[in-house]
Formats: sequence, structure tokens, C-alpha cells
Amino acid sequence: MFSKFFIRRPRFAIVISCVLMIAGALCSLSLPVRQYPNIAPPQIRVIANYPGADAQTVANTVGIPLEEAINGVEDMLYMVSSSSNNGAYVLTITFKTGTNADMALVKVQNKIAQTSSSLPSTVVSMGITAMISFSNMVGFLAVISPNGTRDALFLTDYANTNVTNALRRIPGMGEVTVMGAKYSIRIWLDPDKLSSVGLSPFDISSAIQSQNVQAALGSIGASPRFGDESTLIYSLVSKGRLDTPQEFENIIVKRNYDGAIIRLKDVARVELGSESYATSATYMGEECAMLFLSQGADANALDVMDGVKKFIEASKNSMPSDTKFEIVYDSTDFVRISIKEILETLALTFLLVVIVC
Repeated sequence: MFSKFFIRRPRFAIVISCVLMIAGALCSLSLPVRQYPNIAPPQIRVIANYPGADAQTVANTVGIPLEEAINGVEDMLYMVSSSSNNGAYVLTITFKTGTNADMALVKVQNKIAQTSSSLPSTVVSMGITAMISFSNMVGFLAVISPNGTRDALFLTDYANTNVTNALRRIPGMGEVTVMGAKYSIRIWLDPDKLSSVGLSPFDISSAIQSQNVQAALGSIGASPRFGDESTLIYSLVSKGRLDTPQEFENIIVKRNYDGAIIRLKDVARVELGSESYATSATYMGEECAMLFLSQGADANALDVMDGVKKFIEASKNSMPSDTKFEIVYDSTDFVRISIKEILETLALTFLLVVIVC
């Protein structure tokens, strides 16, 4: 019945086909585009660090309290944890498909706050990070030194300090992870020298914490005061936080009864190094800072990578000398080629339909 209606009215059929095609083209501009359908359940990742502890100690002192508290949170399916000998602990909680990731993050953070009293003070002071885990990878971005004048530590520190936050502000960007660490003061203890002066690593740690602190000293001439009311008030400022390896080397770790002073440089080697040596990255055989880019929920992957390319173009003039961005992997290439082939097929189909009509 319907076929006869349109066969007898070919112009009407052509108009309806054109209207549907135009409506489809307009809708395609606002639809989210991704390489695979969004069937993965939301995940929350919890990261903690217990410096100096082995994997078993981390699992017992950090993993067990956190897992007991988080286990059974609303809409949770399962969780997986891992501990390493460098003191790192990672817990991934998977929730039901369709669960609001922001609400799941709030619930996990509330559970973490309840376990603070049962965790080691070192872990609490360093902070426990809970974040939404994005599994939709959109690409890898490398910060390289074309002439090799910049080392991997400088590149990773620059990426952590100046690049990650700017990339996170791109609409649709999920998480930006740098495979590397920032600059940090590294203190390498000499066991023989420590034992010869009767010190332990705990003594060194206590001395550093007590002498590397920014204290509020108050002011001179503040109320209550007596006498001349025109007395000036002077705020006291002191050198608190230490910045250079030389300043750390002069930390006093022990004072003997005869007046002899033992400084940190007498029992350890201090240098400006990496915060962690657990990861490294190379590109074309050269050291680099590698950034893992993930797509946010319901975001358009094409828009995300277009934003990354615009950021790279805008950052060329502000980057340090002999540094350069390089897109190592772009998952949207497959999407762009697929869209191109679909458009070519639609154009050919449209021409055939016009010829037939």
C-alpha cells in the first residue's frame, strides 16, 4: 500500500528522502563519537603510598583497612588491589553499569575518611587519592627533546607541572597521566656511616621533619602592649622550607656531648633527583615524558583530540628550548577514516538514487 503511494508520487518521495538526509546530517554534528560503545562499568581508583614498606606490609597496613571499609559500598560489583615493593598501593572499585561516577566517588571518599585513624600516619600525611578511572583511551602524547639537551627528569617534571592541568581543562578530557615523576630531593643513606655514629633511618627522618618546616613566628609589638601606642609592629619571617641539596646537607642529625656536630652530609649523599624511579618512557629510542590521555564519559573523542592539537599549536612559543610535543598514538584516526568512508558511501548512494529516480 505504502509502496504504491510513493511510486505514484516520485517527487514527494524524493522530498522526504532529502529531508531525512538533512536531518541525519544535522544530528551527526551533535552526536557523541567513540571508537567502541560505552558498555564498560564506571570505576573508581584509590591510590596510596607508604614509602619504605614492602608489598606485604602495604597490603596488611593499608590494603586491609581500606578494603574492609569500602567493601559493600552501594552499587559496587567487585574490586581489585595491587601492592608493590616501592610502597605503592592501588585499589580499583568497579560499579554497576549506569551508576553515576561522581556519586560513586563521593561514597568511596566517605569510606576512606572513616579509615584514617586505622592507617599509618605516614600514609595519611602523604594523602590518599581517589579519582574516577577512565578506560576510554584517546591517545598518547610525548614531550621530547629533539637535540637531546633535556633529560627525561626535566621533561617529566615539565609535563607534570605545566602540561597536565592545561590538558585536563580541554572539554571532554578525562584523566591525564604522566609516566614519570617530578623533581625531588633524594637522600641516599650510608649504612656503615650510620652505624658508626649510632643513628638509624628513623633518626634521620625525624631530624629532617623537625628542621624542614615553615613555622609561623608571629610578630613583635603586637597587642597587648603597654606604653607608646605608636609602636611599630614587625612580622617575623624565617627560612623554613629547604630548597637546595646544600641546605639539606647541613641539617644537624646528632650533637655529641663533646660538642661535635654530625650533619646529614656526613652520613648520606643528597641530590636533586626524581621523586620515583619506578617508570620510564622512550620515543624513537630517546628518553621522553609520555602522557596517557583518556576520554571523559559521554565525550566526543574527535573534539578531545582536536582540543589537544590546538593546545599543542598554542604552546609552541611558550615551551622551553629544545622541547617539542609529539602525538605518539591517536585512537581517533580509525574513527575519522570510518566517517570518511561512510560519507563517501552516502555520496555514491545519493548519486545512484538520483540517477535511478
